[in-house]
Amino acid sequence: MDEIIFLNGDYINRENAKISIMDRGFLFGDGVYELIPIYKSKPFLIKKHLDRLHSSMSLIGMSDEHFFMQDFENIFNELIERNEYKDHFFYVHVTRGYQSTRNHVYDKKIQPTVLIMGEGYNIFSSEQIKRGFKGCTQEDFRWTKSHIKSISLLGNVLLKNYAAQQNFYETLLLRDAKLTEGSASNIFISKGDDIFTPSLGVDLLPGVTRDLLIELFSAENKVIHECDVTKSDLQQADEIWCTSSTNYCVPITELDGVKVGNGQVGDFSLQAYDLISRYISTI
Repeated sequence: MDEIIFLNGDYINRENAKISIMDRGFLFGDGVYELIPIYKSKPFLIKKHLDRLHSSMSLIGMSDEHFFMQDFENIFNELIERNEYKDHFFYVHVTRGYQSTRNHVYDKKIQPTVLIMGEGYNIFSSEQIKRGFKGCTQEDFRWTKSHIKSISLLGNVLLKNYAAQQNFYETLLLRDAKLTEGSASNIFISKGDDIFTPSLGVDLLPGVTRDLLIELFSAENKVIHECDVTKSDLQQADEIWCTSSTNYCVPITELDGVKVGNGQVGDFSLQAYDLISRYISTI
């Protein structure tokens, strides 16, 4: 079956999709994006994801007068029906658009390029989660506006591949000896009865799954401290786990070759996985 995507108002075969070489996304990485999970053929937390997309667009001065007039729910449902998506995710990609000349200064009147396409992925099984994963740390050398979900992802690509080349799941990023996030995830740690995650700011993305987990833990009368998490805190943590839209809880049981806590997946990590799994089962 030929996969259908949405590009600038049209539903077309993925293999036939084309943009101009003069698109500012191609020339400058000038744009933003969003990932929206699909569970049981239903987009997950659409409003929160689109609110984040709207925020990213606003932060780079991109108008939404053309983009947000579109009926996203209808577009998503049309793509789900045509492609028979079940457990996938939508990739929403918005560039500033076509400009006839290559110029750092953008024309405020150009219309954005809008791409929406589906991707398949495999969520880690509960057995994999219980075994745990390995991670590493690296200096966070990305730009200092990481709260924008920018399509300019070279830094993240290099850092994620650094982990992959050494058979690690994730690279945890440190700036001024403080944890920011993972190369493609938000990070939580626990120490004793307390859970911590870096507070939001320009150094990290405001994760939708991150926020959901905080809400779910709060409903269980557990407090998550949003605060600075230092390199020393990481090294002394009982548990570390990653959250993202594509894998919502991934425990890290070894970091930089050293066991995290006792080297086993801990109770908080398992509870985080179960809480989100149960939430998803209700949609």
